[in-house]
Amino acid sequence: MLEKPLSGFPTTDNPSTGKPSTENPTQISIEKLNTQKSITDGSITDSLPFRGTAAKPPEPKRRETMSLTEMESYRELILENIEYDCLKQRFGTYREDLDEIVELLVETVCAKRKTTRIAGADFPHEVVRSRFLKLDSSHIEFVMDCLQKNTTEVRNMKQYLLTVLFNAPTTMSNHYTSQVNHDMYGGF
Repeated sequence: MLEKPLSGFPTTDNPSTGKPSTENPTQISIEKLNTQKSITDGSITDSLPFRGTAAKPPEPKRRETMSLTEMESYRELILENIEYDCLKQRFGTYREDLDEIVELLVETVCAKRKTTRIAGADFPHEVVRSRFLKLDSSHIEFVMDCLQKNTTEVRNMKQYLLTVLFNAPTTMSNHYTSQVNHDMYGGF
């Protein structure tokens, strides 16, 4: 037997109109309604702590340093180690750069912290302090040469200088060897 195909139109039955309930509908407390409204409006402030009861914000990180006399002692030691007077004559036109390097060395050596970030890695601060106190005039000359020859934009000069100063003792010799090899064999 063949059935009638559906026409695609829905059937339209009349909904039942039963009798509405005559019972009292559940009463909603006006206070509850107002509370719900204020929560949905976002205007409720009960959850925000008041100044007196609010949790205290975290303490700002302090950069503790040594006393001024200790800092001056380290400054004198650094100036002596790097032969500052000789460097001052050699880099006369770059004296401000030299002074900034000295101040960065003093600041870093005198800081009291557990670690120091160098080139994105955290090193024990005592290792950084020890290496900075071993720098001599040849290391500072190397750093000054690197600064003068650099043609790229340095976005964070302090981090750049910390990295170059920290790496100077371990990279300086290879850098100069590479320069000599380039000049002698490859790039007339």
